[in-house]
Amino acid sequence: MHLIALLSALTVQQAEMSVTPPPFTSAEEAPITWARNPGLEMPGRALQAKVSGSATLRCNFAAGIPRDCLIIAERPVGYGFGMEALRAMRTARAEESTNGHRRFSVVFETH
Repeated sequence: MHLIALLSALTVQQAEMSVTPPPFTSAEEAPITWARNPGLEMPGRALQAKVSGSATLRCNFAAGIPRDCLIIAERPVGYGFGMEALRAMRTARAEESTNGHRRFSVVFETH
């Protein structure tokens, strides 16, 4: 009897997992094609500690030019990944057709 109850519970759990819809992708999350890549440099603190990381930004693009960028997240915190990503956006350019708010991540890797 306990075996039947356990099998029933497992079946219900599997059914619930398969019903989960895929993550929603908005226009804000659409990929960006860079005309001029962000000139990223490894932040000094991260380089000294040999730590890799990432930063997620949200920028408002107008004719491919990123404006009003904000740091949404950085991992790990305290190594300067977010600020370096913001700095790199000053000279970065996307395709001219890129307009509106976009959220994207940049990765910093030590070698």
